[in-house]
Amino acid sequence: MLTHRNKALLYTCLLGGTISSAYAASIGNKPGYFTNTISNTVEATITNTGQCSTTNSASAPGQCTNKIVNALNAASVVSGVVVIKKGTYTLNKISMPSNVRLEIEPDTILKMNQNILFDFGKKGGNADKAENIEITTTGPKINATKNDRFIIDVNTNTVFQDKRMVRVGYAENFSISRMHQKDNFSQTPNIFLVADDNGQPGVQSDSGGTNLNRNVVFNSSYSRIPKKGYLADISGEKIATGYAVIQPFSGEDLYFKNITGERGITVRIEPGSGLVTDRLNRAGPRHGAYRNIVLDSISNTGGFAAIFLKPHAKINENIKIKGITKGKNSTFVIWADSGSAPVWADTNDIGYTRGYFTDTTISGTVKHIITDVNFKSDITIAGSYFLPRKGIRNTASNTSNGNFQIFKLPRDGSGARWLGQPIAPVAIVSSYSQDNVGNDLVKRHDRPSLTVNGNIEAPSQASSQDLDEGSNNIQRKRYRKFGGRYSIKVNAAIQADADIDYSLLGLNAGDVTRNNPIIYRENAIDGTNRNGGSITSASEFISK
Repeated sequence: MLTHRNKALLYTCLLGGTISSAYAASIGNKPGYFTNTISNTVEATITNTGQCSTTNSASAPGQCTNKIVNALNAASVVSGVVVIKKGTYTLNKISMPSNVRLEIEPDTILKMNQNILFDFGKKGGNADKAENIEITTTGPKINATKNDRFIIDVNTNTVFQDKRMVRVGYAENFSISRMHQKDNFSQTPNIFLVADDNGQPGVQSDSGGTNLNRNVVFNSSYSRIPKKGYLADISGEKIATGYAVIQPFSGEDLYFKNITGERGITVRIEPGSGLVTDRLNRAGPRHGAYRNIVLDSISNTGGFAAIFLKPHAKINENIKIKGITKGKNSTFVIWADSGSAPVWADTNDIGYTRGYFTDTTISGTVKHIITDVNFKSDITIAGSYFLPRKGIRNTASNTSNGNFQIFKLPRDGSGARWLGQPIAPVAIVSSYSQDNVGNDLVKRHDRPSLTVNGNIEAPSQASSQDLDEGSNNIQRKRYRKFGGRYSIKVNAAIQADADIDYSLLGLNAGDVTRNNPIIYRENAIDGTNRNGGSITSASEFISK
């Protein structure tokens, strides 16, 4: 009788694979986040020949994809390795099984033929938990050059398409490393970590119906989330403004290290979209929230931010930013925004709390490098309020700021968002409570090697309730819409560019205050912009 391993070996031979121990090497253990459980035995090797040749895979990507999937399924039986040799492959979606490591030779190009390439743990609320999965390169992982990566090519000349290079759902103990993303301003995160929810609303009535009332039942499928993941040595180019090299919608015990991005955002910690269609944020403050996230040595060039934080309706705990967090010609290095999840309605206020970050620390070094004062970096509507100009005042009716209109700014690479200008190393934009706007709403540091010790503390919280939302129903509704209180400790050394006069780029520290706590962004800047730049219109901004 054939054992599981012998069956796998026979299956591999039938596939034309080879059995060897060459090349096999895991990125290694990251205690608390990832443990390698896969042997170093190569169960199959895919070469750039036959069905998987460059020409054949481009004309018939399904055949090469099936060959790889079959090899992975066989290797998973014995917790083995599949190797993809150097070449160019055009592939459909690959569903990764549990208990397998896929090693791809450096400089290999995987072209996407569908909107997802690697996919595991996401089957509409009924997937078995995907476990013990690693995607990396062949060869040693220590002291490798930055070019020792495989490449995923989004494979489209059309910008702002739905392309997700890796999608992770209900999964535990996984690692993705040594990958470069060749994007073209996709409208989704390249690596997307998301709950394996059942597609139903996040909240139902206590009777199981869809009508909302005060006696709610949250949809627990939104807790089927990625856990224990280590993502390291990943880079991306041509990232669209508002999107990211990596964005977990949800996650626990996740470690992101040495992640770099060109344009857009590098790592975006934001649960859901915050749109009216956002089911995740209707699933209560703790289903699908972030817990125990480490962001270690994250950088961005020319984009909006290296790290983006936004809570929406989730209570997010223990977020640690460490190492060197760097922005080169980026608008910000770290941006912590208020939530905007629409979790209330005038006629159906059912008691959702406003989300926030707690036990969150920015340590290490935050470095802002400006090589060109005229550089046009990526910007969002939120960030545009801090552009260097006078007379800024937003009116909700026309989304204009006096004589400044964001829609007149030059467009980013996607054509859907805008270009701004480097502004500040760190911005933390949040109201504090109904009666207290807190301190250091916008952190702005203009001197190199400045060490800042500050703390934005959330209001006290009774053991049986979430944070106070206001003294009356109107205030509660207001704060649920304009959310985002934090407990963020800033213990980092903030290094602004020594050669740049930041007063010509934007605001000086302390220029932005909010004395009225019910005001969110409508009048966040009063127009004085002391010592700020002299740009008065979008046309002038563009001309400069």
